[in-house]
Amino acid sequence: MVAEKDIIVAFELGSSAIRGVAGQRESDGSITILAIEQEQISGSVRRGTVYNINKTTSAITRIKERLNEKLNIYITRAYVGIAGQSLRTIPNKVVHTETVSTTISQELIDSLLDENRRFSYTDREILDVAPQEYRVGIDTTTEPIGIQTNRIEGCYLNIIARRSLQETLRVCLRDAGLEIVELLITPVELAKALVPDTEKRSGTALVDLGADTTTVSIFTKNILRRLVTIPLGGRNVTADLASLKKMEMEEAEEIKLNHGTAMATNEKTENARQILISNDRSISEHELQRITASRYEEIIANIWNQIKEDKYENELLSGITLTGGAAAATGLSEAFAKGTGFDVNKIKVAKQLIATTQTAPDVDKSIQGCNGVIAILMSATEGCTGASPQPQTPEEPAEEIEETSPDPVPEQEPVEKSKKKGWLSRWKKSIISLVNEEGEDNE
Repeated sequence: MVAEKDIIVAFELGSSAIRGVAGQRESDGSITILAIEQEQISGSVRRGTVYNINKTTSAITRIKERLNEKLNIYITRAYVGIAGQSLRTIPNKVVHTETVSTTISQELIDSLLDENRRFSYTDREILDVAPQEYRVGIDTTTEPIGIQTNRIEGCYLNIIARRSLQETLRVCLRDAGLEIVELLITPVELAKALVPDTEKRSGTALVDLGADTTTVSIFTKNILRRLVTIPLGGRNVTADLASLKKMEMEEAEEIKLNHGTAMATNEKTENARQILISNDRSISEHELQRITASRYEEIIANIWNQIKEDKYENELLSGITLTGGAAAATGLSEAFAKGTGFDVNKIKVAKQLIATTQTAPDVDKSIQGCNGVIAILMSATEGCTGASPQPQTPEEPAEEIEETSPDPVPEQEPVEKSKKKGWLSRWKKSIISLVNEEGEDNE
């Protein structure tokens, strides 16, 4: 049994699967993954947002119970990743002026950040803030403390999401018997784990290709410049194939994974290999590739448009990093190179964190698409286990005490009756006295 106080737990609620991972922080700061569990879901989470609270809660509960049993622990709380279609960034500015020139202090910088955080959005809330640069006079700097000025403008990038996103996550974890230690923004944690600071400084885009959504995070000068979620993902490719060839989604997904590609060849041969769909139906490999590649081409075009929107296409000197479950598609790097004009060598699929992190001997390293939950675990710091509640034993019956009858208490007669009885007694005595007197006279 591992030391419970050192075990940290993280959950990620994706559109294709809910994953939970338990790990232990070592003395050198590294993480050892002790166990990872997942539940395949269908429709419970849509585009990163919880749709069916009951089914989602049940899946989290089953994962928690399996982790408890496997590690002989009792999980009471967890770190949770937050993502979803409504997750995006909005720039904001806060200006502070003085009548005379003053030296910028840390207190002033903190007050600007606090004022920015108080900014409200309709039906949205600020999850985190990425400070950009500060404009001091005519200059722009990232280190304004100590500069004298009478005007400073703080530029911020607010990471926002729909208010209900956090609320439903908290409900699901609470109903599963778990307290949320902290909600961490999955794309931000992924960038910490997968993209070196050198690449963020020179400019890069991290593209997380999920089942229902794709998140694009752009960095330059080691600062997050833009984060946007596109409502397209690997499931759109599956849906196209299922619709066009009249098959079930599960069957289409299997064929896509085994035979699909993001970069189709232009060659069409008469003897193209046939891929069996059912006992009496098949599809040529060329047609299958054409269907899957067409949808990937659309997804890449949308990603590229988001990069170009703020004119960052020429600032990504370190290229593009791909991650997520849908990033395993064959030919994806080549398709991105074609769709963006980047050299294919500047487009890479991120390593699988589970394969490169220290793991316990029985951890399944073949699990794909778990970079998000492991990135969340790597940022966690506090223990997530507690004492297992003691089973309640039935109360022992109280010792029976033999009851003894108290000594009989003489019954007291009512006052009125006593008075009547006293009068009668006196009357009887009077009669007897008279009789006696008469008897003496007769004698």
